[in-house]
Parts: sequence; C-alpha cells; structure tokens
Amino acid sequence: MEVDSKKLQQLYIAYFGRPADPSGLRYWLSKAKNGLTLREVAKNLSSQNEYNNALMYRKDLDIQINKLYLNLYSRKPDFAGLTYWIGAIESGIHDISDIACDLIWVSLNLNQTNTEQALRDQKTLKNKVESAELFTNELISTTNGVSLYKPSSVNPWVSGHALSVGVDFISKVTFEKSYDLSEVKEIIQSIIQFSPSKINNPVIEMEDLSLLVPIFTNNKKFTKMIANKITVPFTGGGLKINNNQTNIEALCNLNVTFGKGERVALIGHNGSGKSTFLKLISGIYSLSSGKMKISVDVYPMLQKSFLTSNELSGIDAAKAHYLLVNRNLNGFNEYLKEIVDFSGLGDYISLPIKTYSDGMSARLIFSLLTSCEHDCLAIDEGFGTGDSEFFERAEKRLKSFIDAAGTLFLASHSEELLRQFCTRGIVFNHGSIVYDGLLDEALNYYHASDYYENV
Repeated sequence: MEVDSKKLQQLYIAYFGRPADPSGLRYWLSKAKNGLTLREVAKNLSSQNEYNNALMYRKDLDIQINKLYLNLYSRKPDFAGLTYWIGAIESGIHDISDIACDLIWVSLNLNQTNTEQALRDQKTLKNKVESAELFTNELISTTNGVSLYKPSSVNPWVSGHALSVGVDFISKVTFEKSYDLSEVKEIIQSIIQFSPSKINNPVIEMEDLSLLVPIFTNNKKFTKMIANKITVPFTGGGLKINNNQTNIEALCNLNVTFGKGERVALIGHNGSGKSTFLKLISGIYSLSSGKMKISVDVYPMLQKSFLTSNELSGIDAAKAHYLLVNRNLNGFNEYLKEIVDFSGLGDYISLPIKTYSDGMSARLIFSLLTSCEHDCLAIDEGFGTGDSEFFERAEKRLKSFIDAAGTLFLASHSEELLRQFCTRGIVFNHGSIVYDGLLDEALNYYHASDYYENV
C-alpha cells in the first residue's frame, strides 16, 4: 500500500491511539519518497517506546491485538479473529506490525458482501481518521500547538498532558460519533492553554535515580537459579545480576520534581514500586545511583505497626513517639491526654501493648501518627485505623490531618480516596514512572492499560 497521510494517521491511531503529530507525518512522508513501505513504518512504530509504554511493556499477544482493535474500531476482536491473529504470529506468518496494515487494507477494500460488523468497522475507522486529520491540521495552523503536542519526556517515555489529550480525543470517536472543526479547535486550545504550574519551590528532586535491593546469599548456584529461572516481576522492576550478586531493581531511572504543597497520588499495581518510592523519600531506603535532593522533612505513615516493642506500655509508646517528633517532653502530659481521649483506650494506656487487641493497637498507632501537623506526608493505604466503631472518628481526623499537611504523597488503589486528596497522578510500572500528569489523566492512562490486559 502507498504511504500517504491518511494511512499514517491510521497507523498512529492503531499503535498509539492518538492523531499523528505534524513532525512525525512529515518525517514518514519524506522517507516514503525514498521507498519506505507502509509495513516498514508499522514495524518501526510498533517497536517505539510510546507503544511499549502504553502496554506497560507487557508483550502478551492477546493484549496487543486487543489494543489494536480497540484503537482502530472501538471494539474487541471476536474470538475467531483473536485466535487467527495469535496463530498467525506464533507460526511466523505475521508479526504484530503486520496486523494493523492488514486491518487497514481490509477496511479499504470492502464490498457489499461484507458483514454488517465489517461495514461498521470501516465507518468507525473513517470517522477516526477524519477527526485525526482535523486535529493535526488545526495543530499546524496554531502558533505553538505543534511545539506543545509532544511527550513530557522521551527517555524514559512519559506521554504528558498534550499526547494524553490526543488519546482521549480519538477514544471518543465511534461509528456514530466524530468531531467537527469547532470541537477540534476547542480541544487544541485546551492543550495550548494548559500550562503545568512551574515548580518554583521544589521540595523533592530526582535525577536518573535507581534503587537496587540486594538478595544476599553465598550460594552462587542459588543466585544463578534466581536470575535465570524466575520470571515473575518482583516489587518494582526485575532482577539484575552482576558478579554473582543478584539485586531487585526496585526503582529505575526516575526523573521527577515535586513542589511544595503538591498533592500527589501514586498509582499502580501491587509490586509496581509505589511503597518503595514512599520508603525512599522517607529515608528508610537509600538510592543506589543518580541524584536526589530533599528539602523537607517527610513523615512516613506506611504500615499498621511501627512500635519497637510490644513490651512497651501505651504510655511508653506515646512518650517515645513524642520524643521522636519534638526531641523533648515539654507538653507531653497534655499530648498524652489527647491520645487517650481520642483512642478511647482509657486505663489500658498503662498496660503493655502485647495485651491489646489488634483493634486497640491500631487505634493507638493511628492516634499517635495523626497527632501533629507535618510539612510532608508519605501515606500508604496499608495504614489502618482500627475497628469499625473507631472508623468514623478516624476518617474525620485523617482528613483534617492531611488537609493541614504542606505536601502529600498518597499510595492507594481507592480512586475515591485519591480524588478526595490529590491533584497530580504518578503511574508506576515495574519500578519506572510511566505517566506523570493531572490525576484524572493519570487514572485514565492506568485504566486504559489495565483494560487492554483484561479484555
């Protein structure tokens, strides 16, 4: 098939789920004049970081095929289609870069004998391409639209606001819905007018930061077995072996800055690196390479149990925590009275913690941790509040506690909780930041990737 702007738009939609950027179109059209084929363009696009990033670097064939169909036709492939393409790739007849070209060819060569679904697919793709062309042309006509329609970072790849708008734009085009020029102009203006607040007062800065967690063993045979046999992802990234030392790459190549007063949601599957990140900024872990500058005291609330010994009485635990925060005991008696009243422990405060129920221990810990205001909080959702009778009181106190914080980092799977307290979203995958932007956009990015895996 001849390479032209419409077919390039189709490939960008297939692999990236967005309209082509003007510079990309110009580049591929110039290459086509020198003999580059559409399949060669598709092969290149399907190997780019943007495509792999959108898949969260998962290479399962069903996920990749689902993504192509959803991007092109706003639907999943039927079982027969999915089985056919998987078989064709596994047998070596095709690879993933061929599928988009073949689907595009089929859509261009339909006749009246084709099924109703095929005709709907053709119309859907036509609507997407026409909308994408309007989008790209409008970018070209604006003063700075072209310069803004680019990723936030290339290495590592972070899509950012503008490209995410493009993905959202194309995802809303269907068999029945396309965009007119006035709508496109409004969307392009939203990209131009969006200006992420400049971080004039950064409190945490990371540059090329990585964190390796060593697996200590003197058994070289065991080390080699771990490196060669275990393929299930660990917390954060994968395994690295060097001179018979095996490490888990918990965080990888982080380049990010956070300003004073930001409310940051940490999003990702279990094991993606969220909790490791919180422990790093809290000073529990140290970086392995790169640079990190922290100009604020980060207060960690990362687990349900932080007490050094359950032999301590509740009073001793409160005293230890008060000394840790204030470095003296001035005002401790008033502090202790407030802890006892809020936790509802009464005379149990004088007994060893080992005599407490789980609910009583959680109430004491929650009361202690939320008893003072802090400039920066690092909160993991595993942090608990205790029994149900205490929950309502604890929820009000937690909200007041978080609202009073200068800067917040919150790791949670609860969108309701994240939307209540956060405005910026960071998506982690295998120890890397794969998306950084407004919270709603970050959640959309996370769910889109998750959807491709589960459909």
